[in-house]
Amino acid sequence: MAFKLGLGSKIGVGIDIGSSSVKVLEISKSGHKYYAESLDIIDLPIGAVNAGIVNDKASVASYIKTSLSKLGIKEKKVVIGIPCKHVIIKTIEMPKMKAREIDSSIYYEAQRFITYDIKEVFFDYVILGDSPNDPNNNLIMIIAGKKDIIENQIDFIHECGLNPHIVDVDCIAVENMFNFNYPEEFDELVSIVKIGASETNVHIVQKGLNLFRRDIPIGGSNITEEIAKKFQIDVNAAENMKTGNIDNMNPDFQANYSIYLNMILSRITTEIQRTIDYFAANNDKQYPKRIYLAGGSGRLAGILEDIENKVNIASVVINPFRNLLFKGNAMDDNSHFFGVAVGLALRGVKGGA
Repeated sequence: MAFKLGLGSKIGVGIDIGSSSVKVLEISKSGHKYYAESLDIIDLPIGAVNAGIVNDKASVASYIKTSLSKLGIKEKKVVIGIPCKHVIIKTIEMPKMKAREIDSSIYYEAQRFITYDIKEVFFDYVILGDSPNDPNNNLIMIIAGKKDIIENQIDFIHECGLNPHIVDVDCIAVENMFNFNYPEEFDELVSIVKIGASETNVHIVQKGLNLFRRDIPIGGSNITEEIAKKFQIDVNAAENMKTGNIDNMNPDFQANYSIYLNMILSRITTEIQRTIDYFAANNDKQYPKRIYLAGGSGRLAGILEDIENKVNIASVVINPFRNLLFKGNAMDDNSHFFGVAVGLALRGVKGGA
C-alpha cells in the first residue's frame, strides 16, 4: 500500500526497526493458510535508533545480520516500515477512471494535499473503493514520505545485505495486521491503540478504512526515563521495574512505585480518552465498539483497566498472531511487540497488495 519497489512471493520477511528494539518476522503462505516461520526481538542500545531512524548503522546492521543467521532466514527481499510521523497520509475522492488515467492525474491531485515539495517526496496511492458520498467517485489514499528519510532507511537495509522491496508505513502495517486477524470486526467502528517506545498511536477504523489517527508523543521509553529519574536508578533497572520485576522490593517501595507508575500511565490514558472523545464529538457522537491495545508497552500493569474506566469502552490486548499458525522456531510469548512486524511481513507475502 506504499512505496512498492518490487514483487512479492510466498515468503514475507518484515523488519520493524523501533526505538528500543528491532523485530524480525518471517511469514509463509501455503494455500489459504499463513504460517509464522520464525521471529526474533533484538534489544538495542539507547540512542542507536531514534524515531525509526538508525543512528548507529554499523551496530544495528550487525544485530540484524546475526538474527537472520540465527533464524536461518535466507530470503533477501524484506519489507520495512517508516514511522507515521515522517509520512503524510490523506484520503481523497476522485472521479472513477481507468488505471492509466489515474496514474497520470494523481500526481497533480497529490500536490494539493502534500505540504512538502512534491519533488522531495516519494508517493504512492491505493484505490480504497467506492465513495460513500458519490457512486461516480472512488476513495483514494495518498501516501507521501520524504525522500531523504526513505532513502536513509533503504541504504541502511542494503548495508544489512538485504533488498527492501517494499517500504510501508508503520501505522498502515498495524491496521493491515488488525484487518487480517480480526475480519469479524470489519463492519464495526473500533479503535487500535499502539503504545510504542517513543509514542502512542490512536487509530479509529471501520470497513478497512482509517477514519481518524492521532500520534501522542508519550511512549514506553518516556515511562522508563521518568521512573529512573524519580527513583534515582539507571535506565536498565527502571526498565526492569516497569515490566513488573519489583517483588524483591520492600512493601513501602512497591506502594510508592505503584502510585507513581499509575500517575504516569494516567497521562497516556487521559490523552487516549481525549482523542476518542474528539472523534466522537465530530462524528455524530459515534464511539468505537472496542479498543484493541497493541505495542510493547501495551501490557503494562493497570493500563488496560485505566483505559476502560476513563473511556468506558471494552478494551482488550490485540493478538497479532491470531490468524497465523506457528512452525519452525517461532513462538508467541512476546506477541504484543509484533503488531507492525506482522503487518510488514504480510505485505511481503501478498506481494504489495
